[in-house]
Amino acid sequence: MHQPPPPGSQADAGRRLCLRAGLGALAATSLPPTWALAPSSAPATRPLRAVGTQFARLFEGAEGRAPQGLAVELLQQLFGRDGVRCEWMPWSRALLMVETGEADLLVGPYLTADRETRLRFSTRSFYSDPMVWFVRRGEESRWRGELEDLRHARVAAVRGWAYGSRFDRMKWLADSMSWVSTVDAGLQMLVKQRVDLFAANERNCRPVLEHLRLTQALSACSPPLDVLHGHMAFARSAAGEALAQRYDQAFEAWSRRPGAAELYRRWGVDKPPGLR
Repeated sequence: MHQPPPPGSQADAGRRLCLRAGLGALAATSLPPTWALAPSSAPATRPLRAVGTQFARLFEGAEGRAPQGLAVELLQQLFGRDGVRCEWMPWSRALLMVETGEADLLVGPYLTADRETRLRFSTRSFYSDPMVWFVRRGEESRWRGELEDLRHARVAAVRGWAYGSRFDRMKWLADSMSWVSTVDAGLQMLVKQRVDLFAANERNCRPVLEHLRLTQALSACSPPLDVLHGHMAFARSAAGEALAQRYDQAFEAWSRRPGAAELYRRWGVDKPPGLR
């Protein structure tokens, strides 16, 4: 058996020096204390990857160009400007990337029963959208709030959008339904009299109406068909659950700040229920 050097010898001093160095290195690489591992305070090893598609005033961008909007600023305020990287892309690609864990967070989806089986949604929504019928100006009486008003109407909607439970029931009442790929296409069908009503939200339609110079030709009906609420969504995995809890905690703290509502006023987006 190897014997330690006698105390006080030169070999013993060297041994103690090596031992101190080894303990220092171990301390430097050991895990932080338990409180530092809390999701709300743990430093990210890389920026979070937030993905989404074109949501007017929420997440506006283009392929290869960094998005801007209320959702971008909100995420930066919650996680820090360097703590999140936002990317604009087609909706189906963004949805798949979050489901498979390639991206961390999906920006802005409405909560539906089908989507909730595929994604973990934030506890609270971060914006609200009235879903409305657009008609040719002067024909607002086509919609008075009753689904029976639409029994013989030609209606159009954007494929893949969620419109709420009332709309889901209406699809079986209407004589015909035309599906379009974009808001632009739906509004064009309406102004060309190929359909009588087009379903969308005002937030997405207003900038398109202005771009197409149709603000005087088309009008939104009242009352709204429904009011839907947009969330952040995460993968249904252990990592997604941890990030969702971290987001929920950060959003709750942020929403109690006196200046939170200013972000909504500045971007012209409807606040979610319960935000001061």
